[in-house]
Amino acid sequence: MVTAAWLLKMLADADLSDISVVFFGDTANLPYGTKTQEHVAKLSDAIIERLSSHCPVIGIACNTASASWAHFGSAGKSDGLRQPKVFSVVEVAAQQAYDRARVLPDPKMKRGRKTIGVLGTELTAEIQSHAERIVERHRRILSDAIGHQLPLIHYTFGRDDIEPTLPADLIDYKHTPHIAVFREDEPGPGGTTRAGIRHWTPPEHLPHDVEIIARAAQKLVAAVDVAHILDAEGLVKQEWREKLAEYLHEVSGDLVRRKTTALILGCTHFEFFERAFAKLLPTLAARNSIVSPSGALAVALFDAFGEYADAHPVQPVAQQGHAYFAFSGDRPPTETFQGLGITNPVDAELT
Repeated sequence: MVTAAWLLKMLADADLSDISVVFFGDTANLPYGTKTQEHVAKLSDAIIERLSSHCPVIGIACNTASASWAHFGSAGKSDGLRQPKVFSVVEVAAQQAYDRARVLPDPKMKRGRKTIGVLGTELTAEIQSHAERIVERHRRILSDAIGHQLPLIHYTFGRDDIEPTLPADLIDYKHTPHIAVFREDEPGPGGTTRAGIRHWTPPEHLPHDVEIIARAAQKLVAAVDVAHILDAEGLVKQEWREKLAEYLHEVSGDLVRRKTTALILGCTHFEFFERAFAKLLPTLAARNSIVSPSGALAVALFDAFGEYADAHPVQPVAQQGHAYFAFSGDRPPTETFQGLGITNPVDAELT
């Protein structure tokens, strides 16, 4: 709903009052964060197919759904004319986080590194889809700098050190520049993914390595979905503030120790707590590197719809657009709409 709220504000700002926004919330199947990737991908496919007859552009605003759909989804991935253009909030978040993260020097290793934190649901932390996208961006930027596509080689623990998973006769690992990727699982959902350039020194403004620390913060999801801890203004109710502060301090402490220079709030629910995170992580907040990607996803949808409208001129069916909201289960409380500044939401049945 955060992305929908951004879209409505952007349409009003652009004086496009005849354009409607359609939102579908799969509240009957919550929580997504504790399901399997395959299950969530099937749910996402069904929603995309359901919306495709109404919307030429679709955004998957749920990080868990985006991550699962990227691996196992099929709807919206075809280049066929009938398919809508589908945008993923994970892709947007990964790009923003990589671009905003600082390069910190490691004097001992004589290498520069970007360290990025990701907080998400249990499934988002386990999939580490943000890490995949960040590694791909790291590879693309270093490939552009070196002038050719760098091989992406996965490594794993060997007898003495990490070793490449591909046979040695496929590439001269001791001399060929390549991106080495290694994932280290840690207790609980999540882990750390590392990717670094080998056998080449990039320009000083670019990092040698990137490190992505994924952590689960499932309790924050439950706080919004189940406990309804927000008031009519979208702020945390007084009786919950101390508990929330303790929990946020706990989940952010490891990110501080690991010297993260960007943080992805990998669930749209977490954007309600952005101000609280900013107090705990003032340096990241001051550098605008706490990434709440719903607004950026809204921009991608807004621009894509403009391109679609230019290519397919249509006559609006009404002079006044609406904000249509449909839910497979329970409708969120009125306070949630009010907290996001959504006025006059229209309940809709999508067929």
